[in-house]
Amino acid sequence: MKNVQRRSFLRTTASAAAVSTLPVSRLPAQENAAVPGATVVVVHGKDIAKMLEAGIAKLGGWATFIKPGMKVVIKPNVAWNSSPEQGGNTHPGLVKACVLAAEANGAAKIGLPENTCHPEKATFKASGVEAALKGTKARLYRPAKGDYRNVEIPKGKIFKRARVPKELLECDCLINMPVAKHHGGATLTLSMKNWMGSIANEDRRAWHRDGLHQCIADFSTFIKPKLVIIDATRIMLNKGPQGPGDLAHPDEIIFSTDPVAADAYAATLFKKEPFDVGYIKIAHEMGIGCGDLKKVKIERVEV
Repeated sequence: MKNVQRRSFLRTTASAAAVSTLPVSRLPAQENAAVPGATVVVVHGKDIAKMLEAGIAKLGGWATFIKPGMKVVIKPNVAWNSSPEQGGNTHPGLVKACVLAAEANGAAKIGLPENTCHPEKATFKASGVEAALKGTKARLYRPAKGDYRNVEIPKGKIFKRARVPKELLECDCLINMPVAKHHGGATLTLSMKNWMGSIANEDRRAWHRDGLHQCIADFSTFIKPKLVIIDATRIMLNKGPQGPGDLAHPDEIIFSTDPVAADAYAATLFKKEPFDVGYIKIAHEMGIGCGDLKKVKIERVEV
């Protein structure tokens, strides 16, 4: 398979149907998402399900984020037709463990929308995520044209409007679950970069064209996840975002309610200072979160 960067797979999509516009700067369902103070929990171990539970416990338990009857959306990275061992996608074991936890805590609906780079049928299968979700109530899908809604980004400096899957806008609990890896254009794929798998193709092209780092930060002024869970069980050190590339195995999962702080810590796994990654520096300066690790409380857990 040719090693092609993400933008090469962007299929042309028309803006087609007229849809409503939300002139708001953050998602109403996420208004109370932030936990006071920038805290990052780093769990090290081999048992992914136990690692997930240990990290969530440190942040107050699942009841802090999911209550019975809620609509939950999980945004993993399932963009590439590559195996779990290659590190291009979020580990299927982590996605499954999170879905099962959402079910156990009474989630009424669980959606996993992903605008894939490779054809979704092959990608969902090769990633292992499709098989991992069999028997659950979760829906893994590539959004169709009618699944998007137009939104405005009032605080965006370059990126002022977007087309976003309506399920992200209407959910009660939004969980961002990227895999940490190298990226040729953005330096690293971490949580804020992971939203590129949510927006429509024409917006992704605009991000690459108009200033990728600023556009990532701009969108992060709008989208407010309740929880960030970064898969750093294995990380792709080069040839990202698709790979295959060289891997390291930190055997870590990173948790936070602050996406900037989570990304700042994750950058250190690649032997980088947080502000070496342009969008982390910009997001910090825009007040989206804290990228200065000297001001972030880092709690480590061994499982």
